[in-house]
Amino acid sequence: MAKHTALLCYFILVILSDSYGQSEYIRTKEGRSMLNRRQLIANCLKALHKDRSDQTAVSICECQANILDGAFTDKQFRKYSEKGVVDISSLIKTDSIIENRINNCYRGSGKTALLQAESFEADFISSCMKSIEKSTQKTLNLKKVENFCDCQLELVKSKKITDVEMQTLADPNSLFFYEMIYKCGNPFEDSIRGEMNWSPNTEKDIKGPSTDTIKTLSINGMTYVKMKIGSLVQIWLFDTGASDMLINKEMEEKLKKENVIKQENFLGLVEYEMANGVIDICRTYKIDNVKIGQFSINNVVVAVTDKGKKTIVGRSLLNKFGNWIINNRNDTIILMK
Repeated sequence: MAKHTALLCYFILVILSDSYGQSEYIRTKEGRSMLNRRQLIANCLKALHKDRSDQTAVSICECQANILDGAFTDKQFRKYSEKGVVDISSLIKTDSIIENRINNCYRGSGKTALLQAESFEADFISSCMKSIEKSTQKTLNLKKVENFCDCQLELVKSKKITDVEMQTLADPNSLFFYEMIYKCGNPFEDSIRGEMNWSPNTEKDIKGPSTDTIKTLSINGMTYVKMKIGSLVQIWLFDTGASDMLINKEMEEKLKKENVIKQENFLGLVEYEMANGVIDICRTYKIDNVKIGQFSINNVVVAVTDKGKKTIVGRSLLNKFGNWIINNRNDTIILMK
């Protein structure tokens, strides 16, 4: 979810020698030794907040030193030197090819995200938050996004995540995506929808027996169940992959007339990803007295779509029950508190 850019290791270093041909120095194109290689690498490691025990960081710094060796002329070094000090950062930026090669030392390590998480925590979190904000038009809870990015930071550090693994976050079906969401939460999730998973508090919303077996219909591999809201008794698609209950605009209008849907119970507009991948922005309400079998259920979130006709019952209602079982042999669903 976060895109982490390369961090450059640029330094201001003292000119140490005018001798020629010594391998321990960074030289000019003319062969003049200008910078102490060991000191450059030490400063690079310091900038990364690492020491020589970190082989990845050492490789990055040695790569950058090798690229700098013989890359610039005496004249260029003199231009960016003052009182025996070279402004390496400004010097490198004068040559986009050299700058890109320096960047590639970092990117080529395959551990840019891990290095950033370990050495530049504030930059990691800032980059993560900006990436999430740019990926949606929704108004986000920035504190929730920050907490998510902080959790992502700790997960990247603890599991030593590689850049290849980080790239799988772009795939909503990948193992790492679901591990991240499971441990860190969903930064895009609308808090107005309330509690989605089962908890002891959700049982308080259910009135009825401890268990009930309800007849279902199986049509073309799909399960349907009869439910009642207000005076409307309808057949609902039983979709364990859906989140909330979904109704159409016509049903919304009827339930408003019956005062089941009230304006004071309007929760806001919420983005839903439909089964075909289309994003639908739905009006959401919280309603009471949704009846299924012998149960009456309160505090149920209902989403209204203007694009479809079918009514769907999803996990937010089902998860109010402590247990539910679909019995395919006799076309029933067993709901238990």
